[in-house]
Amino acid sequence: MPAKRVLLLDASGLTAHYWNRGHVRAEGEFQPDPVGLEALAAYLQKYRSSNFYLLADVAEEGFQLEDIPYVQGGDRNALLQRRLSQYYYGTSLSVALSLGRAKDGRRDEKILFAALTRGEAFTPWLDTLRSVEAILAGVYSVPLLLADSGQNLVKADTPGLLVTITRGGIRQSFFNQGKLHFSRLSQLATRGVDEVAIACASESAKIHQYLIGQRQIPRGTVLQTRVLAHPDQLPALKKYCISTADLNFEFTDLVDTARSDGLKDAPPDNRADTLFVHRLASKPPGKQFAPATERKFFQLWQIRFALTSCAWIVLASCLLFAGKTALQGYELQQKTAELNTQITIDTQRYNSILDALPKVSLTPENLRALMNRFDELLSRNPQMEPMLVHLSQALDQTPKVELLRMEWKASDQKDAPAKVGAGGTAPMQSGATLDVIEISAQLPLGLSTDLRAQLDLVETFTNRLRSPQFDVKVVSMPFDVESGKPLKSRSDAATTQSTQAPKFSLRIMRKS
Repeated sequence: MPAKRVLLLDASGLTAHYWNRGHVRAEGEFQPDPVGLEALAAYLQKYRSSNFYLLADVAEEGFQLEDIPYVQGGDRNALLQRRLSQYYYGTSLSVALSLGRAKDGRRDEKILFAALTRGEAFTPWLDTLRSVEAILAGVYSVPLLLADSGQNLVKADTPGLLVTITRGGIRQSFFNQGKLHFSRLSQLATRGVDEVAIACASESAKIHQYLIGQRQIPRGTVLQTRVLAHPDQLPALKKYCISTADLNFEFTDLVDTARSDGLKDAPPDNRADTLFVHRLASKPPGKQFAPATERKFFQLWQIRFALTSCAWIVLASCLLFAGKTALQGYELQQKTAELNTQITIDTQRYNSILDALPKVSLTPENLRALMNRFDELLSRNPQMEPMLVHLSQALDQTPKVELLRMEWKASDQKDAPAKVGAGGTAPMQSGATLDVIEISAQLPLGLSTDLRAQLDLVETFTNRLRSPQFDVKVVSMPFDVESGKPLKSRSDAATTQSTQAPKFSLRIMRKS
């Protein structure tokens, strides 16, 4: 932030003050003559990077109260400028302060029009500031400071008079409902303690009569008068400022007020100039007197400051992003190094395992072919569950058939039937893999002498196994039925087969 310097202008000349974090230091006094203006130009040139605030504490002030219709936007600005030009035609140092709206009727807005009426007294100072292109933040007055912060010293519910003492004299500022309505500066001859006390009492009485004449307070009203003074001079003030039926005097410690406002250099006497300089530099009012042409370099500084602030913000953001990216890159490098170390360890472990394995004379190509053949065999693994379920159902339906042995395998197409069989099964497609179950079963021992019953039971069991999905082939029957072998008589069959149960075998095939 740039340095802040306050130029205090009163009837005796202009005093430059430097403000820095609650400390106020006077840096020079200048007179409105060629020598003083030249010295001021040199001073401004020396500190041209600072922001300058011109504070006026002069008697040439004007105040006008008026109620205007409530309008907004450009119409309000045009109305206020027209009223200012009507009231204060000879000066451009004027401002309009809003005091709020009425609570009844049309709810008009009450406006305080204020101005520094003797514009020629400011011309040489403003010309000097303009000639060196000084950054003028604005032209202010002590009443403007009091309008912004003086309501804290008076009661907001009753009309009150605030009396302050400066190098320019004694200022009486009238507040009503916490809003500034009027301010007046009375000059002093010697500024002695007794003179100040007598002037406070007499000028306060005059202000009371003036307010009654202007009908700003009704007759018989007791005006609350608060005097801001140094604690060392309070006894003299209390000696002359005695409460009456019209005035009720109260006193406020100037040193305590300055300390509560953040001023670290306590005022040495009754004068509150240092306090006003501190208030202006620390909390400038929202309103000021200077037109836009006088504040051109300050507005340029504001634009430059905004652009610089944005640039710094962008730079800080870029630095933060760069730092975050660098940190992420560092973390990635650490992780990469850890992975490389782990890869090295795993490679060494893998090589040690390979070295520990027995040496085989198998090339990688042969191993790859072997693994491909193994994968092919796994893909041809027969799905036996449907065939076993089908076989179990046929056994349940033919309880006289007893299963002795069962073997399953995956067979090639050569075992499939070439055409539609007697059981109505469809031929298997060429190149298909077959799931094959070969079973051995036996019939009841009681059927060993009845060949016809054996044949019927085998055919019944075989027909129950056949289906569109399954093909059944009889491998062997319980007895020989080939045409080339001699038939045995019933008695011969009973003699040879009565000692063992008839047995037969089947082959069940299903396309996988």
